Amino acid sequence: MIDKSSGIPVYKQIEIAIRTDIDRGVYTVGVKLPSEDELAVQLGASRGTVRQALSELASQGIVKRVHGNGTFVCEPGNEYKIENDHFISFLDGLESSGGPVDTFVLDRQVVRANSVLHEAFSGSLQLYEIRRIRKKNGKTVMMSCDYIPMDLTPGIETRYQNNKSVYDFLEAQYALRVSKVKRVFHAVAAAGDIAKLLCVKAGEPLFYIVQQAYDEYGRCVDHANLYVISEGMHFSIISSR
Repeated sequence: MIDKSSGIPVYKQIEIAIRTDIDRGVYTVGVKLPSEDELAVQLGASRGTVRQALSELASQGIVKRVHGNGTFVCEPGNEYKIENDHFISFLDGLESSGGPVDTFVLDRQVVRANSVLHEAFSGSLQLYEIRRIRKKNGKTVMMSCDYIPMDLTPGIETRYQNNKSVYDFLEAQYALRVSKVKRVFHAVAAAGDIAKLLCVKAGEPLFYIVQQAYDEYGRCVDHANLYVISEGMHFSIISSR
C-alpha cells in the first residue's frame, strides 16, 4: 500500500512497487500487468497517478504500453555505457552483456556521396555502402548502414567478406585505426522498410543514431546510420569531473 506521509511522491512509490514485483518474478517477461483501474484499487491511488508511474516505467524500457491491449513486462535490455575516455562499439556492448550476437549483411554496393556524405568525407565521391542487421539471442536489435570512402580503401568491394566488425576490418586490411567517434542520437518512430527489417510495428519507438568514426589523422573512415530498437537498448553515460 501507499504511504502518503513518507515524503516520496505517490507515483514514484507505485513505480518502485511495480519494479520490485517484476524483479521478484511476480510479473515475468511478456506478462500483462493488471489494468490501471485494478492497480489503483490494489495500491490505494488514483488512476492518473498509476498512469504516471506506468509511463515512467515505459520510458525506462521496463514495461511496454500497447494501445488498446494493456501494459506488458519487457525483456531486460542491453545496457550500453558511454564513457568519455573510452570508446565501445555497439557490437562490443552487445557481446559484453552475454549471449550470442549474430550479424547479417543485407547488401553492399558502390554508391556516390550525396551532399551530407560528401561533406563528411571531405570530397570523397565514391563510397562503399554496407547494410546489416544484428541479432541478440536470435532477436533483431539493430540495423546499420555504413558508408566507407573508397579512396582510403582500394579494393574493398572484393576484400570485405561480411566481416562482423567494420572497424576491425578497416584496421586489419587498411591500417585505418578508429581513434575517435562522434554520435548524434534521435528518437524516431519506426516506418517503412526500417520497421520491416527490425520486425517491429510502424510507429514503435527507435533510436536513430548518426555515427562518424575518425582515424588518428582526423579523417572520417566510416559514416553509419543506425536504427536501434529502444526496448532492447539502454544507455548510461559516465563522465568525469
